[in-house]
Amino acid sequence: MTADSDGSTTGPAAPDPGAPRLTHPGPAAAERVVAVETRLTTHDVELPAGLPLLAALEQLLAETGGRSGCGQLVGGELAGFSYYVPALGPPGGPVATFSDPRSGAAPGRLVRGGLTLGLKEGAVFSHSHALFVDANGVRGAGHLIPESVVLGAGVRAQLSIATDVQIEVHPDPETEMSLFTPRRIADTGRGEVAGMVCRIRPNVDLVNVIEFLADEQGWAGANVCGQIGSLIGGRLGQPDGSVVEVDGPATEVMFLDGSVRREDGRMRAHLQAHLVDRHGIVHSGRLVPGHNPVAMTYELMLTEAAR
Repeated sequence: MTADSDGSTTGPAAPDPGAPRLTHPGPAAAERVVAVETRLTTHDVELPAGLPLLAALEQLLAETGGRSGCGQLVGGELAGFSYYVPALGPPGGPVATFSDPRSGAAPGRLVRGGLTLGLKEGAVFSHSHALFVDANGVRGAGHLIPESVVLGAGVRAQLSIATDVQIEVHPDPETEMSLFTPRRIADTGRGEVAGMVCRIRPNVDLVNVIEFLADEQGWAGANVCGQIGSLIGGRLGQPDGSVVEVDGPATEVMFLDGSVRREDGRMRAHLQAHLVDRHGIVHSGRLVPGHNPVAMTYELMLTEAAR
């Protein structure tokens, strides 16, 4: 399993025996990971209040010279927003889909949410799973509908941006969904730190593949910048040693915390996940290695950690 700088695909990282697995309606691609090596620059900016989210993100790309990015939205006010939560797919179609749109009681307060930024049909588009508190003080979470989001004051975008990798929405035959996939469009050599922009296909364990990719690069460790994707339910370790099993089939990852470091000669990822399930319930805990395979897709971005 190798990661190629031209955006070619890589082989599978197998979950442990007994881990859940999904059978999708379409043919499975032979290669399970798309990985594009690049260099990335981190930007931490407050987005302009009063603008639609997509307009603000388009402005950010123009100002930074970027083509795509991954990271988080943190804090501030949502002047208007709607969202989905995961839902069961229709018979004979995708195994998971979205609920009907849910209107958020505005203004809401954004707590935190992962974000992938790229293109759909030639226009700037974003994919964000977020945790928020609505105008009534009720905590909620889900997939923000990008066209519906109007920014209030104080929303910060913390993104690692690529100038030579484009992340684009394309139809995916395997899942019968339209999904973000990265590809190289140039070789600018610009960026502060070595990184990888990846798409992880279904049934690949998220922890295993993060460890593998960081190890194969020869890094001492990695930062996980790409925060957005879905797991087959979820198995989350708790402080008391118990493991919470989250109801599937597709649970949305909102954001990850933790470290990816070489320990005793082996790369190990210690990751805390924050998920929202198809019932709209938020779950948090440590991702159990080998037992958290990807459901539909995972939009992964890694950067080399300082030694």
